[in-house]
Order: sequence, then structure tokens, then C-alpha cells
Amino acid sequence: MDNVSRVNMLTQAGFGEITNYRFPLFVLTLLPYCVIWMVNMTIILTILLDKKFHEPMYIFLCNLCINSLYGTVGFYPKILSDILAATRVISYVGCLLQSYVLYSSIGAEISLLVLMAYDRYVAICRPLVYHSVM
Repeated sequence: MDNVSRVNMLTQAGFGEITNYRFPLFVLTLLPYCVIWMVNMTIILTILLDKKFHEPMYIFLCNLCINSLYGTVGFYPKILSDILAATRVISYVGCLLQSYVLYSSIGAEISLLVLMAYDRYVAICRPLVYHSVM
């Protein structure tokens, strides 16, 4: 006979007693989420629609904005739903998925920042070979 227990749902206990302040907290959390979406979409659409921004540094900036939206979508919707919910639970698979999205967003952001730094290095230190390298 094996003593096996399986964890299907995880309970979040970090919110404490926020029942009295659920709606103001929801609004204060939703506001930055909407601002993040508006600013990033504005930058993305500006870079995509204006032809003079079709250079490597602006393409990298556009990718940073897309990655920011990817990380934001992995974090904010669950927090917003947990603020309004009476019980704060997440499935084990959902927790793994959220962790994967956040960590892959961080990894992509670091990679893009390294690539942007290399772009600036080549543009400043080796300007004659910039167009062939980048």
C-alpha cells in the first residue's frame, strides 16, 4: 500500500484580509494594467506604421514592448481575478504555466537587452561594418 497524495490546487494565502478593500485594490491594479497595454501598443503601432523606424534598434524596442505585453498577460489577469474572488486558488498546471510565462518573459527581455547593447557597441565602435553585421 502506497501513501500518495497529489496536489491539484494551490491556495494563495498572501492576500490576508482585503475583503473590505477589494474594489479599490482592483481599480488600482487594473489602472496600471490598462496603462501598460496602451503605452506598449502605441509604441508597437508607431514603430510598425512609420517606415523611418524600420531600423534594428527600433525593431528591438518593438520586441521589448511585445515581450512586456507577454509578461503582463501572464501576471495581471490572475492577480485581478484573485483580488475579486472569495477563494484564491490556482491549479498546479496553471501555476506552472504562469511560472513558465513569467520566466520566459524575463529570459527574452535579458536576451533582447544584450542584443540591443551589442547593436549599440557595433554602431559606436565599428560603424563601418554596422550594416553588414546588423
